[in-house]
Amino acid sequence: TQVEEIIVRNGRAAGVRLRKGEELQADLVVSNADPKTTLLRLLGARHLEAEFARRVQHLRAVGTAAKLHLALSGRPQFRGLPAAQLGERLVIAPDLDYIERAFNPAKYGEFSDRPVMEITLPSLHDASLAPAGHEVLSAVVQYAPYDLKGGWAAGKERFLAAIMAVLEEHAPGIGALVRHAELLTPLDIEQQFGITGGHWHHGELSLDQFMMLRPVVGAAQYSMPVDGLYLCGAGCHPGGGVMGSAGRNAARVICGGR
Repeated sequence: TQVEEIIVRNGRAAGVRLRKGEELQADLVVSNADPKTTLLRLLGARHLEAEFARRVQHLRAVGTAAKLHLALSGRPQFRGLPAAQLGERLVIAPDLDYIERAFNPAKYGEFSDRPVMEITLPSLHDASLAPAGHEVLSAVVQYAPYDLKGGWAAGKERFLAAIMAVLEEHAPGIGALVRHAELLTPLDIEQQFGITGGHWHHGELSLDQFMMLRPVVGAAQYSMPVDGLYLCGAGCHPGGGVMGSAGRNAARVICGGR
C-alpha cells in the first residue's frame, strides 16, 4: 500500500499515512525507498536542518541504466560459452573502450546503439519462472539517459532494436525465441516504482557518494536526523547490487548490534 507521508510527532517518526488516508502508528519507521523520496517527499524538508536537506536535494540520482526482460520459447546459446556457464552472470563489455563508447551518447541525451549489458537467465535456477521448455532473460542495459532527446515514447522501440541487434551477435537466433519483451527505461522505473530519477542504485555509486558519504554526510549509519526514522535501501552503504547488505546493516543498527 502506497505511503503518502511519514508522520512526525514531537520531533520523532511516529508512523505513516497511507494513500487512502489510514494512519499506522509505530515506534520506528524503516524506509526502503530512495533517500530523496523518503526525506524530501514522505518526511518533508521542514523536519530537517536546512544544510542536511540541501545535501539530500543535491544527491545525484539520475538513472542511466535500463532493464530488459525477455520471455523466450527456448534456451539461447551464446557464442563461445559452455552450456554449464549459461546460468552465470553474462557481461557484454569486451574492453574499456567499448564501455567508454557505450557511455558517450548518454552525455548528449541519447541512448547507446551498442550498449553494455549484464545478463542473467533466472529460470535456469528457478524453473517456476517459465513454462517447461521456455526461459526468461533479464538484463541491465547501459547506457540509457533519463531525459532522452526526443522523448522515450518515440525512442524506446529504437533502443530495443539496438539491444536485440547486440544480443543477436552474441546469441545467434535469440530474436526468433522472443515471445514477449519488456524494456524499462529510467523514466519507466521512476514512474512504476517511485524511484527518484529512475536510478536503480537510488543514487550514483561515485567516490563522493560511497561508504560513510552514502547517501549524504550525516546519514551514513542508516539512522536519520529525525529520531525513529531509518533507511535500509540501495541508497545506503554499500549501495545497490550487494543484495540485502544495506537491509542487514540497518537491522543491526536498529537492534543495537553496532
